[in-house]
Amino acid sequence: MGSILFSCLSWVGVGHHRRWVAEKLGTDATSKELEFTKKIFFMDAKNYHAWSHRQWVLQALGGWEDELAYCQQLLEDDIFNNSAWNQRYFVVTRSPLLGGLEAMRDSEVRYTVEAIIAKPENESPWRYLRGLYKDDSQSWINDPQVSSVCLMVLNLKGNVLFALSTLLDLLCHGFQPSQELKDAVDALTSDSDSPASDLATMVCSLLERADPMRANYWKWRKGTFSSNSLMSERNGFAGLIP
Repeated sequence: MGSILFSCLSWVGVGHHRRWVAEKLGTDATSKELEFTKKIFFMDAKNYHAWSHRQWVLQALGGWEDELAYCQQLLEDDIFNNSAWNQRYFVVTRSPLLGGLEAMRDSEVRYTVEAIIAKPENESPWRYLRGLYKDDSQSWINDPQVSSVCLMVLNLKGNVLFALSTLLDLLCHGFQPSQELKDAVDALTSDSDSPASDLATMVCSLLERADPMRANYWKWRKGTFSSNSLMSERNGFAGLIP
């Protein structure tokens, strides 16, 4: 059965039968099924069906003990492996052995920050970092590790796209930036840039340049800030009218 899946990498029919057999065998099949998916990843690291099967094995048959270490190894081999980042998040949030997202957050944030500093242009750890604060925006904006990694990357003045977009997300959730962050953003502007009324607008202008493929999107985002500022001013004046 393995050779069939290797040749066509299709999970329809054959894959379901494999799961049925594994269920009948129970935990005796765990290590074999996990090893089977590893062989597929060696040929195709992003094979969706194999990752789906691996997650099913973990949830149905167990085998969580070494899964975080396996994700670690995959990311050491290729820090840009988005599938490995996704699997790491699956393990951190679903493993019955790790205590859940809150228990793992601090150590995972430290790991992710190191990955970001090593390769700031890699979107995966930036997205992973945001996911570590799922449904907890207050912790997201209050954790100094998040704003600090943005500051570090901005000061490098290299690939700042994801640092800027993360900072924008923070600002939209009510984050109050330090003077250091404001200065770091200001240092990225050029004489040709139009003066901005607030930091979020300035960040959007920088994103237009850093991310030309989505320049229209960032321009639209900038327009929403301008509209909100104008509305706030009007509401303020209205409150002064007797």
